[in-house]
Amino acid sequence: MYLPDFKYHKPKTIKEASAILLKSGNAAPIAGGTDLLVEIKTGLRQFRDIVSLSGIAELKQITEDDNNIFIGSALTHSEIIHSNLIQEKLSALAEAASKIGSHQIRNSGTIGGNLCTGASCADTAPILMAYDASVELVSENETRIINLKKFLIHHHQTDVRKGEILTKIIVPKRNCITGACFEKFGLREAASISVASSAVVLSFENGICSDAGIVIGACGPTPVFSNKASEVILGKSAKDIYGNNDIIESAAIAASEDSLPIDDIRGSADYRRELTKVLTRRAIHNVVKRTGLV
Repeated sequence: MYLPDFKYHKPKTIKEASAILLKSGNAAPIAGGTDLLVEIKTGLRQFRDIVSLSGIAELKQITEDDNNIFIGSALTHSEIIHSNLIQEKLSALAEAASKIGSHQIRNSGTIGGNLCTGASCADTAPILMAYDASVELVSENETRIINLKKFLIHHHQTDVRKGEILTKIIVPKRNCITGACFEKFGLREAASISVASSAVVLSFENGICSDAGIVIGACGPTPVFSNKASEVILGKSAKDIYGNNDIIESAAIAASEDSLPIDDIRGSADYRRELTKVLTRRAIHNVVKRTGLV
């Protein structure tokens, strides 16, 4: 099947791209195009104007200041994986990006596209949510920063307004010992879509867990932040968590109870709940081990 006709734009600035999106009655931004082009080709979506973001240099940068790490939305998954800064300070994000699709997809698909598609099975969303990340949305006349928990509204539904472009992901730095892990289960080893995933970020002060982010992916219309599982871990020492199977098991069960899975071709709801337990159990264990506190 051939792509239908549309007008292709390649602006050099965010302001120029936003102006085109606002002016057109039917336009979409495109970065890697690994989802959008397939949907256009199969007739699921039609646009009069396609606005490429590939020529906007600032969307391809990774920077940091004293408080945050800033990740440009047009960075490919491969660029995320091979970034020294990401490997050093957000290794679990590189871990999640490495499990997306195939080499070809990772070389083309972008982190911003993975979030803006809003798919419930997106692999970067759970770990970024566990890191308490926010996104910057820029239009011709306004800039908004919104937490990722609020940005992801429902399956394939995000809080991107007409004319807005997701420009960067903002991840706050932690000033204490922190461990993170992303675990995923798919039906095959490569190019798999998540049946269930678990992202865990734990911070420790004086050996005690002071902050816990436990997020379940592909088991709800959006990634599910498990408050119950986090409460099980908060206030516990790293040694107690690592050495007490009951604590980890209680957190895993809580995460499973907070999930909202469906039955589909890749697995039943009950199967996903069991997977959630296994993946969360494994992720918590790995996180505590990675902190070096045990």
